Amino acid sequence: MRFIVYFALILLIPAAASADVIASVDDVTLTWDDILAMIGGEENVQYLGISSETSAIEVLQSWVREEVMVQAAEDIGLDSDPAVREILEQTRRQILLEAFMASIVEDMQPSQLEIENYANVWLSTYRKSANIRHIIVQDENLANSLLARIRAGSDFAALAQEYSIGPSGEAGGDLGWITRGQSGYMSFDEAAFRLEEGEVSDVVETGAGFHIIEVVETQLLSPEPTLGEIQEVVAIELTQGMQEEAIMAELEILEMNHDIVLYPERLLNHL
Repeated sequence: MRFIVYFALILLIPAAASADVIASVDDVTLTWDDILAMIGGEENVQYLGISSETSAIEVLQSWVREEVMVQAAEDIGLDSDPAVREILEQTRRQILLEAFMASIVEDMQPSQLEIENYANVWLSTYRKSANIRHIIVQDENLANSLLARIRAGSDFAALAQEYSIGPSGEAGGDLGWITRGQSGYMSFDEAAFRLEEGEVSDVVETGAGFHIIEVVETQLLSPEPTLGEIQEVVAIELTQGMQEEAIMAELEILEMNHDIVLYPERLLNHL
């Protein structure tokens, strides 16, 4: 199978007119426009370079081999196989989801002034790492109940093992040493990195659920990140935050336009 190359990632045929057919299998043709669509546009041509006729023939042959196998799969009815159709449907849904979310957040990014202002306010939190553990649950009331138990003296790690739905639960909620931006949620980081050693946060909501965070230990980063490096992390965090907020706002609008009924008790009956 070594000769089969994923054509869409490597193909480049220089100096071809966009409408030229540069390969065909029966009545299926390949043009330069097809290639540009596969590689993501003209801007990616420089990264794929084929320098000789021999290498051009090799990648065209790769496309031919891919095409004849796809046709063979269709001829024997694999595209109608229930397992294959399920995978195709899952793939279609994932592509649609990603495309729709991308359409919501297109060109959404913070201004340089927003980045600088945020970095100045939270500067110290970007200059340290923290050894953190957390509990994450889906129910806010449960989170508040667990927090009350922790403040009353219950063991954090034991509660994490019993209640936390995250993968760190089995390890007592241990996330190890992290820095700003690594959690993926700005609200989580803001809560965690303002804590002193041994402190526990209030309940913090993120897109993943409701968290209780404990900082076990902190240390200054060495070497200390520059202001420019910090602003780069801030830009990523602010962009992610803006995008998540925009998507959640759109979801609220969409949900209001549909009749939605939930049966959690039926789900629980299966567990």
